[in-house]
Amino acid sequence: MNNPPAQGLSALKPRKPIAFMPFAEIRTNVISGIVVGIVALPLAIALAIAVGAPPIAGLYTSAFAGGFASLFGGSRYTITGPTAALVPLLTVVVIKFGVEALPIVGAMAGILLFVMTAFKLGRLMKYMPGLVIIGFTAGIGLSIAFGQIASFLNVTGTDPTREHFHERMWDLIQHLNTVSWATPLIGIFAVVLMLAWPFVQDFLPKLKAIPPTFLALIAVSLMVFYIDIDTPTVATRYGDLPGSFPKPTFDWLDLDLLIKLIPSSIAVAILMGVETLLTAVMADNLAGTSRRHKATKELFGQGVANIIAPIFGGIPATAAIARTGAGIQNGATSRLSGITHAVFVLTATIALGSMVGHIPMTVLAAILIVVAWRIISFPELVKMAKTAPRQDHIVLFSTLIITVTVDLTYAIAAGVFISLILLLKQLTSLESASELEPDENGQIRQVSAELSKTMQQRKDIIFFNAQGLISFHSAFEFERRLLEHDTRPLILRMKDVKYIDTTGLMTLDSIVKARQKLGSRVMLSAIQPTVFNSLRKFGILESVGSENVFAGTALAIENVSNSGATIVSANETSADAPGDANTA
Repeated sequence: MNNPPAQGLSALKPRKPIAFMPFAEIRTNVISGIVVGIVALPLAIALAIAVGAPPIAGLYTSAFAGGFASLFGGSRYTITGPTAALVPLLTVVVIKFGVEALPIVGAMAGILLFVMTAFKLGRLMKYMPGLVIIGFTAGIGLSIAFGQIASFLNVTGTDPTREHFHERMWDLIQHLNTVSWATPLIGIFAVVLMLAWPFVQDFLPKLKAIPPTFLALIAVSLMVFYIDIDTPTVATRYGDLPGSFPKPTFDWLDLDLLIKLIPSSIAVAILMGVETLLTAVMADNLAGTSRRHKATKELFGQGVANIIAPIFGGIPATAAIARTGAGIQNGATSRLSGITHAVFVLTATIALGSMVGHIPMTVLAAILIVVAWRIISFPELVKMAKTAPRQDHIVLFSTLIITVTVDLTYAIAAGVFISLILLLKQLTSLESASELEPDENGQIRQVSAELSKTMQQRKDIIFFNAQGLISFHSAFEFERRLLEHDTRPLILRMKDVKYIDTTGLMTLDSIVKARQKLGSRVMLSAIQPTVFNSLRKFGILESVGSENVFAGTALAIENVSNSGATIVSANETSADAPGDANTA
């Protein structure tokens, strides 16, 4: 048999051997997943109730959305399930359209996440202003906290159909006379227990594996059950939970309702994308790994999760920062942790579903209030208020206030818009063109010392330096600066211009023509290659004339006759425009 040619052999790439996870790593990830599952159980129940869904929906969401997101996502660490971030939006959906709208919103948001994946919109996250993220995150926390007051105090008689924040708060205040002291005291005890437990764990490290939320849920539920305290529980509000595997169904699909839910689904999908990618970035940083998440694949995984979850009785879900952090802190290194978390939640739901009914509603409210406190991050808000520039306060607090009082989607849009306006204000304050004049040391700092000396000797020429972005934001000032001088020859140094848009090109073209009309010669020097191509295509180089375009400023000076001037040689132009010789 003939040997294959050498070229064919070199083209064959050896396959990478399949890497199996060591048993020790498997064990660590399984333990991490169980710990996260314990953390997720009370949160899944509480978050489902917070949006108006039955508690079993939250558990099914953690199980199915969590499992499929871990399988198909682009991060090894993220844990998916019901999240506090979605509560304000989903609450409004339930108020307007009923709880039956949640599966439709989830599925439609999942499809929209596929669209974001196709257009690689995950990359846009890095352009989200940090203050907007801080503001709407704090606003979400406040919205959750305010929304739990009624359950925490056991206020009765309020109108659940009130949509706006001020209406809900006023309705709540009017019914405070219905509060009995037993329920608030139970809630306060649960909050104190959750806040104090980390200090106990510092003294007793063996108790680190018991999450504060899980401890509060079990301890207070047992106390209420055995002492027989009269307070609303999950069973009295929602009945007993089914202790069985959910049957897949599409009964929730309603085409008429689907059309009405398009705006809400878009808002939920955007928030899912933002929260998911924020969580993935946080997870990479917390894990301290150089292997980063894949943003596009992570959005795809969330899309799959939100299409599958409604089929099994779930509600919209996204990546959860706190649960993801808990997984990493307990040793998670792979998707196995997230999958184990999902399997654990489903197993516990089937095995212990009947026991969930004994959980007091005020404990679930207490858990969400503590979660909201951590989301708000008051120390970070105080730091921003003290250290951030005053104009940034507008972005931060307007985003926060709009999130709480109006709508999260409007808050993000308003925050980004205000950020852009403030950025534009800063950009317009920067000089787009400045006259090249010596400083207090007698040196023109933008050029070499020798070229500076030559330029200062040529009083018969006007020297200007164009810089930054010549765009719509700077065009007016650019034109004003270059048209207010006399008719001496103008050398416009363009080495520091990184980009010029159509408005900038139109402005430069009008400047050239206006000065030429007055009999002034215009010369361009040290043009960057990309800018050079834009000038050529727009016809500015033709208007200026090839005899007025130079690789360096020294060459332009040399071209303006002046018998008494000292001229630097052409080989010294590199100090002014290194690598720009081909631009002429």
